[in-house]
Amino acid sequence: MGDPQAPFAKVLEVLLWYRALDGDRLASDVVLVSIGDHFDYDVRDPRTAAQEGLKLLRWLASHDSEQAVLLLGNHDAARVMELATIDDARFEAARTLAREVDEHKRSEDEYREAFPDLPPPGVIGRDYASFTSEQRALVMELLLAGRFHLARSGALSDGREVLITHAGITTRELDVLRCDGGPPGVANALDASLVAAVDRVRSAWRRGMLAPLSLEPLHITGGNGEEGGGLLYHRPANPARRGNGWHAERPRRFDPHELPINITQIVGHSGHAKCVEELGPWVAPAARKRKHGGIRTLRVAGELVIYDLGIAPPSQDVADLILVDGELRRVPATEVALLPLSRLD
Repeated sequence: MGDPQAPFAKVLEVLLWYRALDGDRLASDVVLVSIGDHFDYDVRDPRTAAQEGLKLLRWLASHDSEQAVLLLGNHDAARVMELATIDDARFEAARTLAREVDEHKRSEDEYREAFPDLPPPGVIGRDYASFTSEQRALVMELLLAGRFHLARSGALSDGREVLITHAGITTRELDVLRCDGGPPGVANALDASLVAAVDRVRSAWRRGMLAPLSLEPLHITGGNGEEGGGLLYHRPANPARRGNGWHAERPRRFDPHELPINITQIVGHSGHAKCVEELGPWVAPAARKRKHGGIRTLRVAGELVIYDLGIAPPSQDVADLILVDGELRRVPATEVALLPLSRLD
């Protein structure tokens, strides 16, 4: 299941449509991988969105860890990174000021002076607008319990091995991990880095201290007026659109030619409309006609890059990025696509 940023009832409606429920629980023969980002689906009503995100994540975590598999997304990680030490009252003040900046009622300089430690106003007023300290406590609890993963590996119904992460890996992340194996090896290396990061703050968290989690240099936390970048933030883009987001140390975008060859990846993070915007001339005509949702493949074969609907057939010497953010909140439940796997390691 791609990014489940939607009301809890909508997620249940999708799962019911797929006959994945037995009453109000996952059916016993179902294994569900949630690919990350369980918060922040509605900036217009952040308080309701805050409670719905908590309800969803608690419901998923109430299942056995091998039946409901939770991947860490940037919206989940932000609760214990960018927003690791802020309280609800200060966040409410930051969100209010950030929105006034967006409405041109206040200046960015005023925001930076009031909240020098936080990411830019757009991130606080829009991206993480439904934050609460209760969410942070839940993410901390699940990280300490080992419920969140950075990656898992498995296989598609056609037998292809796949690496499953929130936003995908490029050669940059392989270099950081010093890993050049297939999906199982990369998944193990990514998860080991998360385990090590949690171990570094485990004692502090258990004493009630709000120490920020760090995954650097894989994933760079935002703050001090800057957006974060790297593993959980970046998305594919056409370098002809170069501008913000192409920082070498904390990339928010990457050239698809940086995807590792002969690794098929399943990722969320990037909805279809955003991909069409970012990839420009690489978007196939059929994909350009679609407005939201769907399962899509970004394929790189040498210099050729094509972004199209559906799952591209197996091929040698290509890099495939299968995108599954179904934009649950934007499309009817009967049109939300879940991706079947034949195996989950």
